[in-house]
Amino acid sequence: MKKLLGILVLGFVLNVFNLNDTEANTLKIKNRVIKTQGDVFIKWPHKWKFTYAMEYWKPYIIQEVTDKVRFGKTALRFELRTGSCGKTPSGWDDCKNGPFGSERHELTPADQNKRISFNGNVWHTISWYIEEFHTPLRGHNSIWQIHNAGDWAPMFNTDLAHEGLYWQRRTACNIPRIYKKYNAKGNDGCSVRWKENANVKIMKRDEIFNKWNDVIMNINYTTKDTGYLKMWINGKIVYHYQGPIKPPKNGEEWASDSYMQFGIYRMAETGVHPHTQIQYYDEIRYAKKKCKKLKLEELGYSCEKLESQKIKIDTIDKDNYLAVIKSKDDEKYILKVIGSSKKLAGKKGLKKCKESGKTSCYVHYVSKKSQY
Repeated sequence: MKKLLGILVLGFVLNVFNLNDTEANTLKIKNRVIKTQGDVFIKWPHKWKFTYAMEYWKPYIIQEVTDKVRFGKTALRFELRTGSCGKTPSGWDDCKNGPFGSERHELTPADQNKRISFNGNVWHTISWYIEEFHTPLRGHNSIWQIHNAGDWAPMFNTDLAHEGLYWQRRTACNIPRIYKKYNAKGNDGCSVRWKENANVKIMKRDEIFNKWNDVIMNINYTTKDTGYLKMWINGKIVYHYQGPIKPPKNGEEWASDSYMQFGIYRMAETGVHPHTQIQYYDEIRYAKKKCKKLKLEELGYSCEKLESQKIKIDTIDKDNYLAVIKSKDDEKYILKVIGSSKKLAGKKGLKKCKESGKTSCYVHYVSKKSQY
């Protein structure tokens, strides 16, 4: 009798916990588009949709919860279990993406009725909390991306590796003079290993798990060389890129629409990841032009202190300055030399000019090379 009573009590407790989990989840979804009841998104200019077709949706995948938040009332909880691949309505099949497939639960812009793209100077924030996990497999594991709507390569994405968190830049894959050199175009044949791209470690592994991390980004979305991306994590600048952000516009399939997407997207090199991955997201804020519109003081940060910080700038061309050298004694002589700065390009050019036997060498001008 006591044993039976114990079983009944245990069953009641489990049901209560399941009921509470269900009641705590205030997220709604219709036709893949989610609707939140709380304050996860602040001033964000568009709605969000589930990556896969609705037949792959399960209530545990993304929940709006109140028990683990960065600030305010609610956060989003993502759960990705082993084997969680699927298809998009357009036919993309993650189960066939790579030798063992890829797994993904992400939110992307809900662009059913209009084209969505960020342009010009934009500020983003995104806070995330990752429950620690262990996997014997290596491979790709992204927690947010700066992406596009077409077949161009994703410009930036995170990669959660055994050694830490990496920020991967693939902007070179979208530039004709570079991708033609590799016999590739956009996402087809693109590699972060190209010397013109970058894979930068932005966090150590022991800094990542079981705590909230705040990311602030200032991005100038443009196809021009004046583009840039600056990133701060927990109040410290960790990355600064200068160069084109958006890919060139070249037809519907090669659209230059650019935006952020987030969630869990992983692919192992030698099998399927055996672990369940749980992540929380909160404080997804948006502002045009000015940092102060984000109200970062609520999160403990000062725009003035953030913007005063400096770090080495990443560029597509490491030697991105062109010096033109001439000789006063030979009007027909002209030499073009590239370097990593104006000073170094000019110095390198003068040295080569003198080594060629010319006299009265001088720097005619130095300019920044066009990325395109």
